[in-house]
Amino acid sequence: MMKRRRVGLKNRPVFFKFGMYKKIRDFKNLMAAYQKARKCKRYKRNIVRYTFLLENNILQLKKELELESYSPSSYICFTVTDPKIRKVAAPAFRDRVLQHSLVSQIEPLFEKKFIYDSYACRKNKGTHFGLKRVKKFLMACRSKYGKDASIYCLRMDIEKFFASVSWDILLKIIEDTVVCEKTKKLIEKIVTKHRCFDNRNRPIEAPTDVIKPKERRGLPIGNLTSQLFANIYLNELDHFVKEKLRVRWYARYMDDFLIIHPDRHYLKEMKEAIKMFLESELKLKIHPKKVIMQNVKNGVPFVGYLIFYDHVKIRGSTLLRMRRKLKKRRLKYLKENDKKSYEATLSALRGHLQHANAYHLQKNLLGKSIEIAKKIKIKVNEQLKLF
Repeated sequence: MMKRRRVGLKNRPVFFKFGMYKKIRDFKNLMAAYQKARKCKRYKRNIVRYTFLLENNILQLKKELELESYSPSSYICFTVTDPKIRKVAAPAFRDRVLQHSLVSQIEPLFEKKFIYDSYACRKNKGTHFGLKRVKKFLMACRSKYGKDASIYCLRMDIEKFFASVSWDILLKIIEDTVVCEKTKKLIEKIVTKHRCFDNRNRPIEAPTDVIKPKERRGLPIGNLTSQLFANIYLNELDHFVKEKLRVRWYARYMDDFLIIHPDRHYLKEMKEAIKMFLESELKLKIHPKKVIMQNVKNGVPFVGYLIFYDHVKIRGSTLLRMRRKLKKRRLKYLKENDKKSYEATLSALRGHLQHANAYHLQKNLLGKSIEIAKKIKIKVNEQLKLF
């Protein structure tokens, strides 16, 4: 006797069978999410306070999720100036724990849908992977069209991307993948409910360059979920470019993306098609000052590097920022003896430089920095001995 196949279950996501919302509110998963959320900042005041009554706090969060009474706490809004001025809305630690638990369940579903050449906030991707891929694109294009062919790169950027993301469009895209109704309601709360406070714990209106509740737009930059939601939102653009426009050499890092091709007229057509798609389907605008078409012989600026087909340099703006940061940490090390953060900065810079052809730059920048710090430290110690 033949067994009947259950119609409709074959194409459903895996979590439909096992219960996604139960996994999100599971005590063990919430504890694992807590471990991820406190990583590298476990001694901060708000995290220590949360950890002091950890089990009670986790059980309270679990209970709220079970009763579906969970509501996001207020955000703390502040401004960051490096590498450029940004308004950040940081969530409370309990919300960050929940976001880690939520992302651990929904991210694998969307990861399967993402294209290979989207690099931001993804496992086994990142800036260095993006660098290698773009370099490979340049080599492939040069190999196909010849050494003497002029090859061009079209670079584009979306204007105020995080503040322009439409809640309704985002939720509709998510609903196509997430079937669990309780999980969808939870995601809707995270996306649409926002209360903001300043550094002194005074209630303020949500900054319009972060969230626009009246227009139902904006993702807080401080949220862990915002990184995933941004990739989900622009995944529509990725598939349009790869499947409809059939672009071969396309790369995207968050809201910065590029196309490589030897024909300038082809790139202009791609620019207009992408512009129309973004405006009509995703309600986004291309930044008018950041649409650049240039010959790749001058290098392709991408993910903090200047990429050529046979070598890689550090971008001028990135190098300037590195020097400033190193100088700042060096002074802090001398005044406050903060050796840990100074060594962490040196390690980060070394990691960034080793992916470029920058042996002498690394030697001059990091070698001299350590020598200067040691000499000044010796002088300061000698002066202290006089007292």
